[in-house]
Amino acid sequence: MGNFYFDETVQAKARFTIGAFIYSDSDLSSIVFSALERSGLTPTVDEFKSGAYMVNNPHQVRLRDHISALLSCVKVGVVVIPADDRSTLGAEALCGLEKILRANSLEKQHHKVFFDEGIYISLAIQESFLSSVGACCELYLSQNSKIVGGIQVADLAAHSLGVMLLEQLGLISKKVRAGENSGYDPDLEIELGFELWASLRYSFFMASQPKSDSIPDDPVGEMIYDVENFGLYISPSCTEQLKKAAIERFGKCYLGCIH
Repeated sequence: MGNFYFDETVQAKARFTIGAFIYSDSDLSSIVFSALERSGLTPTVDEFKSGAYMVNNPHQVRLRDHISALLSCVKVGVVVIPADDRSTLGAEALCGLEKILRANSLEKQHHKVFFDEGIYISLAIQESFLSSVGACCELYLSQNSKIVGGIQVADLAAHSLGVMLLEQLGLISKKVRAGENSGYDPDLEIELGFELWASLRYSFFMASQPKSDSIPDDPVGEMIYDVENFGLYISPSCTEQLKKAAIERFGKCYLGCIH
């Protein structure tokens, strides 16, 4: 049995909403609760929220680091819709889940799918999904992220994806220190979006691309994986600018050495 967790972040000024599906073979709640305890927080009372104020908040900083580490142990799917289409987020998320299930041959396995509070999906759309590709899925709507810990992981993933897309659109430009154990000079300043991508790049739903006959024995091309057709869903109602930026940022993923 697999477990999907979905949460989103809204970037109103940039006019997009980006959601993250986190997929794990096991229930993530116990792992997240353990991370809370190691961070000095109380499970089911406290939680990770990407919008929480981190400065002078060491408990949340430690929790963010623990949950960031969890992202290397799960798979991540991306959903992009216009910010103005908030009311359709749930329906669009199910479209994204349908794509992920079909493309990754997961539709015949049993899955539990947990959505954060405030994400509405009409009964008709639920029934349509469950009668087709989602026949093996159980949908759990309006879940409390303090109780369903995997949603907290989806929260962090959605926030990170949102920053990456903002940078791709040219709306932010922030650099951070590479830090210890990064493979770079610890004091080297690197783009925040690059750092976030580096932490997520192995986790996307993706597959190797067909080998090109025009460039035989291309070591770089062999390390570029297809995310667009396996782990990225872009709403048809997105502007061409937003679609292009999302595909350029998430459509392909390089898994070779970056140091």
